[in-house]
Parts: sequence; C-alpha cells; structure tokens
Amino acid sequence: MDLPEDILKVVLKAKGITPNSKEVREGFIFFAIKGTNFDGHDFIREAFERGAIAAVVEKYVEGFEGGLLKVDSTRKVLAESAHLFFGEPSKKLKVVGVTGTNGKTTTTYVLERILREAGLRAGLVGTVQYRLGEKVLGDGRTTPEPVTWHGTLRRMLDMGASHVVAEVSSHALDQYRVWGTEFEAVIFTNLTQDHLDYHGDMESYFFSKRRLFTDYNYDFAVVNSDDPYGRRLLEELGRRALGYGREGDLRIIDFETDFEGSKLTVEFLSKVFEFRSNLIGDFQAYNLSAALTYALRVGIDPEVIQRALESVYVPGRFEVYRSPKGFLVIVDYAHTPDAIDNVLRTVRRLAKGRVITVFGAGGNRDRGKRPLMGKAAERWSDLLVVTSDNPRFENPKRIIGDILEGIRQRDRAVVIEDRREAISEAVNMAREGDIVTILGKGHEEYQEIGGVKYPFSDAEVVKEMIQGGTDVL
Repeated sequence: MDLPEDILKVVLKAKGITPNSKEVREGFIFFAIKGTNFDGHDFIREAFERGAIAAVVEKYVEGFEGGLLKVDSTRKVLAESAHLFFGEPSKKLKVVGVTGTNGKTTTTYVLERILREAGLRAGLVGTVQYRLGEKVLGDGRTTPEPVTWHGTLRRMLDMGASHVVAEVSSHALDQYRVWGTEFEAVIFTNLTQDHLDYHGDMESYFFSKRRLFTDYNYDFAVVNSDDPYGRRLLEELGRRALGYGREGDLRIIDFETDFEGSKLTVEFLSKVFEFRSNLIGDFQAYNLSAALTYALRVGIDPEVIQRALESVYVPGRFEVYRSPKGFLVIVDYAHTPDAIDNVLRTVRRLAKGRVITVFGAGGNRDRGKRPLMGKAAERWSDLLVVTSDNPRFENPKRIIGDILEGIRQRDRAVVIEDRREAISEAVNMAREGDIVTILGKGHEEYQEIGGVKYPFSDAEVVKEMIQGGTDVL
C-alpha cells in the first residue's frame, strides 16, 4: 500500500483528516467522497473556508486547482491516509475480522471473551458497541468509516490492547472502510440473502465479502465449510484457510442445546474436545466453532476456552425471559430469512406449547427478502404478529404487505403496525408452555421512523409487560 508522494507529504504534516466538510479545522485534509445522497466535491469551498490545507478529489473543480490532489478513488486513499495518520495501528495489533450475513456479532463476542479469559487485552468493534474491556469507546455500527476505524484501533492500542475483534460488513469492504488494515485472521460465517438493495444480486454480495480474503494481508483464514459460498472460498484459498463444519479442519462431531445452554463436541488436529456454553440455539454450533477454530489455531488452552464459553453475553441475541404465568419470551436480532429460520427452528424444537412470533422488516432495505422472512416465520410458528420494525422513510403498511405475500395461511397472522401493541398482543395471547419470539431489533434501543430515532427496546417492553418475570440468562 503506497500513497502518492504528494498526498504522503501532506498527510504527514496534517492536523486531521475527514470526509465531512463540517469537521474541517485549520490544517486538515478534506476528502471529497461521492455518496448516495451527497457529493463531497460540492463542499470543497466550505472545506477551504474552514482551513483545509488540501482536498483530495476524483475530479477537478474550477477555482481550486492549486489545492486539489486528484486520485482514482478518494474512498481508498482516505482509508490509506487514515491508516498512516494514526500511525498504522493494525500493524502493532492482532486484528481479527469477521464477515458473513449472520453470526458476526455472536462470533466476535465469543472471541473477545476467550481472549480476555486468556489474560489478553482485547477490543471489540461491531454492531452493538466499540469497547475495550468495560470502557465503551463508541456506539455500535457494524463497521465504521475509515477515520473512525483506524482512529479506534489507535485508541485501543494506546489503552494497552493487544487484540481487536471486529465485524466487517460487505458495505465496508465495498467502500474501503477498513482498507490498509493488517489482519491476524479473517473469518467467514455464511452468506444468505440480505442487502440486495445495495449489492443487486448474491454474486455481487459474495464478491464484496470475498475481498476480505483476497485483497488484504492476514496470517490465516477461518471459513464455514458447510456454507456453499464458504466452500468456494476454501477452494480458492487452499492452505491459507482452515475450514469448520461437519467436515473440515475443525469437525463438528455433536451438538446439543436446550434452555440450560449448549454442548459442542469437535475434533481439531486429531484431538477431540468437548465444550459447554451458556449460549442457546442450534445455530450456535457454527458461531462457537468459528471462534474455537481461531482459538485452538493460535494455541489458547482448552481449559481457558471452556471457562470463557460458560459466561458469554451477547446483547439482543436469543435473550430469554420467563413469565410468572409459565411462558417464555425470546428477544433476538434475527432480520434475514435465514436468521429467522435458524432461531425459530430451535424455538419450535424446545417449545412445549405454541410458538408466537412477532416480527417486521426494515424499511429502505432489501425488499426482496420480506416475503421470504414471512415464509420462514410461518414455517415454525403457530401464530404470527406482523408489525413494524425500523420503517425509516418507507410506509410501514407497504413493508407489512410485502411480508404478508410470503405467508400462505393468512388466518394465522395478525397485523398490528404499532410495535409495542404487537408485543402486548403476543404476550397477552401466551399461555403456559408457549414461547413468544420477538425478532428483528435485538439489542437496539430505538425505532427509526421517518428519519427520527425514537427510544424503543424490545427487551425493556417485554420486562415491563411480564412484571415479576426473570431473565433466564
């Protein structure tokens, strides 16, 4: 990775770098990024008025030729510049990047817990939050913009971190948000339909994910060998990658799960290991196996791993609450067809009574997955309460209508647009032995409607409605 000489010189003397003209201060470099809604080239004048010493652009703008540095990709050069500006922190850290449609958050939390149990200072960057130990450094976004990304790595390094475990989204890879990062390991969980509003089709979606394994420097890769796209990666990467699954370098021999937790038996390097975890759900076999493959590969003691797996907490992922009336409520972030199928398959198997599912779909996102979400929810549920998720700028009624197209037996579905009322209806319907599953928002503490984020937490609403109930975990 080599910056052009003219940009290298100005980065080395800059006081700051930013793609946001309103953040520019004296001595900053401004990077003009062309986005979906705005073009940074339209804000070059503002950047110079605020004190920018240069603007990195993809096209010249009349009147500013003397202060412009033209490149092919401002996104890419911004990330390279951020990497350099913050002292190339990833070269001094062991960074583990986790990508895939589902399981990223849980896998990163498991890995962080194992590393901390091993006595290592491990940072976490992902959907829920950015943190080092108990110190929260920022609100969560699956993968932040380059300045925040490299800046956060720098902060964690300065605070004594040796490792950082991070979720890396397909959007981030497509937009070069983590470009310049040196990884110790990269992990692929799975690929199922999501984000096609952005990527267009599954092949483009896959190729965005694939970049983490083909375009970056890393020591080794960990890949789900049971996933069709994972198998494609394994074939391409050869000995650079370790596979995990029913067949692979880490082989899943047996897995059991109930409301007490899970037991996983695996074979790695001709040795058989049995681990127990407090995590619940059939799908956890893969999240745990991804983390185990990394941990065993780098030589962490199995006893240390076992201690870590007993106390993993992942906000908004299969959180279980018990009502005094004898039914359970589960809150989970599942918001793709595959994730809904995985969560509800486990719920169906463990339920003594009916399965009542509350869910919606996000607005201004992949519209094609909505009927598939409805189909997956109907498959495992006795009753459905279709509601609003984060409609954003889209009409909630249209979103719900798209979901209903995938539900064949409409008499099993109740439509209640207001999410609080929907949860209330499901809880009021529940009887002893039933399981109410609330999907889509998980850890989120807001509902985004018309561009405004209103305070809202599925978990807090559940606790309020089943007063006296307890969190099973």
